[in-house]
Amino acid sequence: MPGHIDIHTHHLTSPINGNISILNFYKDFEEAKKGVVCSLGLHPWYLENWNRDFELLESLAALPNVVAIGECGLDKLCKTDWHLQMTVFKKQIYLANSLDKPLVIHCVRAYPELIGVLQISPNESPVIIHGYNNKESIGQVLLDKGYYLSFGSAILKPESPTAGFLAHIDKERFFLETDDSGADIKEIYRRATHIRKCSEDELILQVQQNYKTVFNQ
Repeated sequence: MPGHIDIHTHHLTSPINGNISILNFYKDFEEAKKGVVCSLGLHPWYLENWNRDFELLESLAALPNVVAIGECGLDKLCKTDWHLQMTVFKKQIYLANSLDKPLVIHCVRAYPELIGVLQISPNESPVIIHGYNNKESIGQVLLDKGYYLSFGSAILKPESPTAGFLAHIDKERFFLETDDSGADIKEIYRRATHIRKCSEDELILQVQQNYKTVFNQ
């Protein structure tokens, strides 16, 4: 059976049986030097030392095992100054574009602003909204902009509206992830298989194809 791809996780796992887990670092960027497949980004919650951290990010982001920039983005519920969030996010958009690497996005109650920044930057890198757990109407707007959505542990809840959205999203426009949930990526794939009414092999192969398309792997 082909391997599962976990597009965004904070837990290091063994790359067995063709599995791929993209380990996210929002600090300790030098861990990328160990060669683990990862993404690096300045999270809007943690920008206290952003000048120093961004300089380090720039120095490591071109490593071949760093496959994406993020998670980065905008969050209206956190205490970080809004102007600072915008400034740091824009810098990471430019960095991703200069390296031709995807952006993994964290967004909380700021989708209009997020879309606006991505449009005026301008951005040509693939955009993945990670941990999508919002209204279908918002998700459709994001898809219409050409972005990708990544679904995580929220789909494990039967009453989740996000699960209903996953049922009919274009097969070429989604990913699956564990984030910091502690869930097993195989459990998320099994649930997604049930939601989309397809075989597990079919689902795995489709996510693999999406990964190759977006990450140039």
